[in-house]
Amino acid sequence: MTGWIILILAVLVILAVVGLGWDAFFASVKKGMEKVGNLPEIKNLTNKAKNEFNSIVGNSTGDIDASLAKDLKSYFI
Repeated sequence: MTGWIILILAVLVILAVVGLGWDAFFASVKKGMEKVGNLPEIKNLTNKAKNEFNSIVGNSTGDIDASLAKDLKSYFI
C-alpha cells in the first residue's frame, strides 16, 4: 500500500515538473517553504530546538573539556 502511495506521489511530482517547467516548479517549492518557515509555530519550534541543541552541546563540551584537562594533568604529573 505504501509503495502505491509513493509511486503516485512520484508521478504527480514528475507531471508537475514537466507541466510547469523545472525553474517554475522549484521556484514555487522554494516560495512555499519560505511561507511555511515564516509561521510563528515553526519559528518557536526552531528556537526551542536551537536552545536545546546549544544546551546539550554546551554541556557535553564542558564535560569533554573537564575530562581532557584531567587526562592532561595526569599525563604531565
